[in-house]
Parts: sequence; C-alpha cells; structure tokens
Amino acid sequence: MYQRPSLWRVNDAVLYDALRDEARVTLAGLLVAGEGNDASVANRIAHARSELHEVNGYDRDEVIAKLNTTRNAGLARG
Repeated sequence: MYQRPSLWRVNDAVLYDALRDEARVTLAGLLVAGEGNDASVANRIAHARSELHEVNGYDRDEVIAKLNTTRNAGLARG
C-alpha cells in the first residue's frame, strides 16, 4: 500500500511545536494576569486562541510569522 509522504519536514514540526509552546506560555500568562478583570482577560484569551487556530500549520512562513509575533508582542505579558 502506497502512502503519500508528509508535507511537513522535520524542522517544520519543530517550528510548529515551538509555536504551540509559545501559545501555552501566552495563555498561561493571560490567566495569571486575569485575576482582577475576568471578562477582559476571557476576551483576550479567546482572541489569542482564535488567532492561533487560524494559523495554517502547513505554511512554514505563516508559522514563523505567528511565532515571531507571539514572542515579540508578549501577549502573555501585555
């Protein structure tokens, strides 16, 4: 039985995992920051999650851009 090769290269999977890890840090930071204003933080978490779900995991440039944006913007810290 023939199987198509994956569209991902090994380093693509590593980048995607890095984005997932950064997303976890971002969401955890938002949860910690949310002790005072639950509605605002809930909206920020929902927005961050929807942005991350919109990333095409097969588009290397999109994954890199979102990873850099997430790291540089400091969503969890801002």
